[in-house]
Amino acid sequence: MARRTIAVSLACLFTLGLVPGSAVADRECAVRAARMARGEPREPDAAELARVEGELRERLSSRVVAAQIDVPIWVHVLTDGQRGASDSAVKGQVATLNTAYGGGFGGTDTGIRFVLKGITRTRNQAWFRDPLGHEEPMKTLLRRGGGETLNLFVGQLSELVLGYATYPHWFPDTPRLDGVVIDWRSLPGGALRNFDRGFTGVHEIGHWFGLLHTFENGCEAPGDSVDDTPAEGHPTDGCPSAKDSCPGIPGTDPIHNYMDYSFDRCMSEFTPGQSERMRQMWTAYRIPKV
Repeated sequence: MARRTIAVSLACLFTLGLVPGSAVADRECAVRAARMARGEPREPDAAELARVEGELRERLSSRVVAAQIDVPIWVHVLTDGQRGASDSAVKGQVATLNTAYGGGFGGTDTGIRFVLKGITRTRNQAWFRDPLGHEEPMKTLLRRGGGETLNLFVGQLSELVLGYATYPHWFPDTPRLDGVVIDWRSLPGGALRNFDRGFTGVHEIGHWFGLLHTFENGCEAPGDSVDDTPAEGHPTDGCPSAKDSCPGIPGTDPIHNYMDYSFDRCMSEFTPGQSERMRQMWTAYRIPKV
């Protein structure tokens, strides 16, 4: 994965060499390179996000935001007959989710907990090797529950993708595709160096709850639409001791935030604002209708 990131970064440098001093191009290229390293083949665009902000306010005007959320979770393990996540690794991932979202590694307690409902196992070499390419039949067959149920699919992704997720506001239009997909080697104790503590799952499920990356929109408003995450010009690579990519704006980069692209060992927190945002999105789009 590191080699792939370096290759993309070098391509950026050659391109940017044609436009000396282009800070905007430099930031955009760095973001593309980092996104290729961490994952997310699909993300909402700016127009979609602006629409969602208005829709969110409208939906919340007649609803009470949940203070505590118990999320039922089904984990669907994909295998090729030889490789795939063990039940103990899956349970370790769920435990990591509960610790992270409970503030056990640092940061705020979000009030969100995950309750494992079951583990399914599917032997399908094509799905195991390319979940994204077979997303519709895979999810149509395996997915359980409604918008409130987290379906976590665990297979083996490409070297450029650690995981990807659907967003809450996508659920009404494409409920059958709702869920999170992560690489089985990113589970706690997995084989992906620097991404082996289960925080890929923490990160992607943050998207499932509606969080954006902390570097969304760079140093420009509205950022990630969360007030207490400092502006971040570009994703974090590795685990630096400090980083300030928006020096003209108060606050240093949130390199320890789960929604950045830092190595797992550098991640440790959600903010109170992110906690509120996730519970708002849950209330607006995922809470079961009575």
